[in-house]
Amino acid sequence: MKEKSGFLGMGGPRVIQLELSNQLRQLPATSDNVNAGPFYYFYCKPVADWKIDPDFVKDDLGKLTIYQNEQKLQIAWKGDILTEGNGTAILIGFPKTLKLNQLFLFQYPVGNAMSQVEYKVPESYWPGHSTIEQLNKQADDASAQKQYRPAIGAYDQILGNSDLQIFPLYADAKGKRTKVFDDYLNDTYSSFTSMNTNPQVDLKDKISQMDRYKPMFQFFIDSLPRTAWGIGPLDASVSPILDKARTTVAQIQLLRDSLQHALDNRNISWIINGSATGKDGYKYQYMIETLAYAFSSMDFSDTTTNQLKLRIPEDQAARLTKYAMNDSYDTFLRVCSDRFQSRLPIFPVDFLPNLRKDTAIFPLPFYSILRAVNDFYYGSYSTAKDEIFRIFRSCYEPELNARFDQLRVMITIHDQRIPIDIIRMLQEADQLDDKKDADGALEKYRQANIVAPNFAYGYYELAKHYVRVNEPIRAINFFQRAYELDTLFLTAYRDAFNLYLKQGTFKPMVEIMTTALQHSNDYWEVSMDLGIAYMGDSDPARAIQSFEHALALNPKSYATNIRLGLSHQTVKNYDKARDYFQNAMNLDPNRQEAVDYITKLNELQRSGK
Repeated sequence: MKEKSGFLGMGGPRVIQLELSNQLRQLPATSDNVNAGPFYYFYCKPVADWKIDPDFVKDDLGKLTIYQNEQKLQIAWKGDILTEGNGTAILIGFPKTLKLNQLFLFQYPVGNAMSQVEYKVPESYWPGHSTIEQLNKQADDASAQKQYRPAIGAYDQILGNSDLQIFPLYADAKGKRTKVFDDYLNDTYSSFTSMNTNPQVDLKDKISQMDRYKPMFQFFIDSLPRTAWGIGPLDASVSPILDKARTTVAQIQLLRDSLQHALDNRNISWIINGSATGKDGYKYQYMIETLAYAFSSMDFSDTTTNQLKLRIPEDQAARLTKYAMNDSYDTFLRVCSDRFQSRLPIFPVDFLPNLRKDTAIFPLPFYSILRAVNDFYYGSYSTAKDEIFRIFRSCYEPELNARFDQLRVMITIHDQRIPIDIIRMLQEADQLDDKKDADGALEKYRQANIVAPNFAYGYYELAKHYVRVNEPIRAINFFQRAYELDTLFLTAYRDAFNLYLKQGTFKPMVEIMTTALQHSNDYWEVSMDLGIAYMGDSDPARAIQSFEHALALNPKSYATNIRLGLSHQTVKNYDKARDYFQNAMNLDPNRQEAVDYITKLNELQRSGK
């Protein structure tokens, strides 16, 4: 600090010693405490027998600077003078623009010369040293234990922190990370190969394992290259790892597709091939019934959809679970969905022809139900319509008939080229009805009927509006208008019939169903309803005649046998009544209704009534 000192310059030179320290002068000094605080701190104390005093701090200490990278850094902070034994010291701070990892010089002007000393801070004090050491140890330990993901994560933390680039370990981490990826890939590939060649792994489990392995190999492709860290996909150490991972991903996809195809065939071949007889015939019949209800539940008015939106009754869903048929059902739907989205006929090629062979076994026209849906969405409207009339002929489930009457209406809309604006107006009216805006809905229905005065479906929708607002006279009028314009409008006949049934007015019910028959609606439902109307009108002879015709259309109808039994019981033909009740019981032994009627019939006979 000075060449001479003391009285008349008689003393020797003054020298100070500078030690890297920290704000609280903690010992031992570490990377963490050295780099804490707002400045880099150095402990400054005299060498030999002189002492730091206020005059020295005020006049001389400020001349001490640090020279680094062609810049001079001034002291930014001075502490109080400290007593150390018989001597003194002071803590000074320099701004953190100082780079501890780079060589620098302490400089002090002495006369015309510059007293300076070279200072090199050991790596263990550089900012981030404890962090990189800790992360590197974590990574090395995890790698040694084959915990590859944690190891990669620790190396990524090192490489993702640009402040750590000052350390040699940063460059080492690149190579170590790539090596971990390579070891991880080899172990994963070995595990995958072992699984794939294991004959004891079931098809379904193997597909599940494929789905687990694929993202694992994709991880190498997505995560190994990091251009920002200087790890490029074409690097000599990186490229072979990526090539192997890409090849394996492609291999997995091919294998999975092949296995899925085999599993699908195993799961649904029995559905496609068909067999309503044999020890598992009951499962096939349950499955076909469920599929018929599922595919008939589609919204036929939405002809733009590319998704199969299906629903089934709760009891059928429970039955799938009870008989372990969920996998087959779900697989069949997925195969059909893939075909539907590809604009192919919905069902696999052999399914409908094989189902047709078993048609006589089923109580309902399930072949025609599924065939109509298939042909409609494939654009074969004429054959779809033919199947719809076959459904109506023998189907005893009103809900299914209603669904396919909607499908018939949609085909009629297509054939008659009804403007799409009319359909939109009716949909808007329905939406207003749902919002309880009866006046707004009514105005929309009226507008649609003004624009298309001969469109039966428009009047049918208007009639349903009047049902909702409890105006049955107007509703019946527009149901009648609908089936007069479209004489095959089964649902319009039914809804008008049901309104009169609620009122207990039977003669108009007879007229409605007689009109339906006169217009070629020779269906189970029409004959059944006509029989109900005749019974209500106290004409059991004609009722029996109608019920017998309904039974001829579908001999497997439980309800028809019950109705015939009750009709014969009414005219005291007890033997025939018993025969029909027993027929019903034979059709469905689990239902209690027929048993109850036979019990009541026995009581009537005993009492002689």
